[in-house]
Amino acid sequence: MRLMATTALMSFAEFEGLDWGPDELELLEGELIRMPPPQYPHMNTCEWLYDLLKPAVEQLRQTFPDRKFGRVHMEMGYYFPGDPGTWLRPDASLTHPDQPVERYSIGAPLIAFEIVSGNDTAADLDHKVAAYLAHGAAEVWLIYPRRRHALVFDGSGVRNETRAIQTGLLPGVEIPLDRIF
Repeated sequence: MRLMATTALMSFAEFEGLDWGPDELELLEGELIRMPPPQYPHMNTCEWLYDLLKPAVEQLRQTFPDRKFGRVHMEMGYYFPGDPGTWLRPDASLTHPDQPVERYSIGAPLIAFEIVSGNDTAADLDHKVAAYLAHGAAEVWLIYPRRRHALVFDGSGVRNETRAIQTGLLPGVEIPLDRIF
């Protein structure tokens, strides 16, 4: 939910210097986005996703020892350098295998998972998806718990997924959506 947007674009240095308070903050191409603190159902879905995704990726490391896989995170901050800068924090994410890191991960994750809540607007979600894809994400999953489905964006289009989290980026991994709702 965009409770307050700046009238002028904000630099990343200004963003880092903010008093964050109880709100969740992101910076999207210089625009400050304030969101209310996540409610229990939202965080519960995030935690279930993380708890299922992390061991699945660890199993892939054992199954395919010659392949590199990134790390699974919950609410990791990703900085997209530029003027204006962007700093987003997807609900869950899988980094690129050799994702550069300074104070934050640099560039978009390989896969970003956003759990959509009632505070999210279609325009904000579209803007975030475009930013993730433009800065290196291979896939962006918008997961809709109330409607029990996900929209998966991969740069070439969008598909509706009603059954499971499954992607060619994670061969053999299948996390039924019902397990995270």
